[in-house]
Amino acid sequence: MEAVAVNQPIGLSALTRTLGLPKTTVQRSLAALAEASWIEQETATGRWQVGVRAFVVGSAVSARGGLRPAALPTMRDLGAEVGETVHLMVPAGREVVLVERVDSPQPVRAVAPLGARAVLHATSNGKALLAALSTREVDAYIEGGLEAVTPHTITDPERLRSDLRGIVEAGFAVCREELEEGVVSVGAAIRPGYGRPIASLSISGPTSRMLPELLKSYGEKVRLAAEAIAIALPTDADLP
Repeated sequence: MEAVAVNQPIGLSALTRTLGLPKTTVQRSLAALAEASWIEQETATGRWQVGVRAFVVGSAVSARGGLRPAALPTMRDLGAEVGETVHLMVPAGREVVLVERVDSPQPVRAVAPLGARAVLHATSNGKALLAALSTREVDAYIEGGLEAVTPHTITDPERLRSDLRGIVEAGFAVCREELEEGVVSVGAAIRPGYGRPIASLSISGPTSRMLPELLKSYGEKVRLAAEAIAIALPTDADLP
């Protein structure tokens, strides 16, 4: 189910390679999920994508604690102001998970499917979250290994620690093609009461538009937007 959600739309052969399972096993699993309406096939291509049932359940999860409804108005305003894609992500262990997105109106844009996951150290969303954690938590994360997602991913522990210190000072993180080549993003943690981070917000776009001279301005905008969302959250929310 997760493999379909992250790679959708995806065909049987590609899904089999992704999972490393026998084709007959994958076929049976797809048939069972389709029968329960969790996934569905594109009529034209036969490729698989998540179904309406998964969307309904996923929307309920992403709205947990009022995060998604509190964030969407600010996300739309930010997206309209900068003209780039805005992502809302929540932490899940060593990863961040995309729970909401406001797309750029540009024909060339940064797009990831809802439910997409990425390691913390390879994204502006994730690095913003890491920077808000304790030194002990950061050390534990680094001890788990820093895999390279692209040639630009930070894999040196001391370089990552230095980057995190800069994020604390600036109030926002920058990701320069560390998750996907050709894509740059700036992100900030959402911290109710300036406490522990519960989510993060980012602006993402192609390198041709996310120019170095714009990153500080965009970083300030995303930081202020993250602070506005933190203030808008219900005080009694059951936050993740």
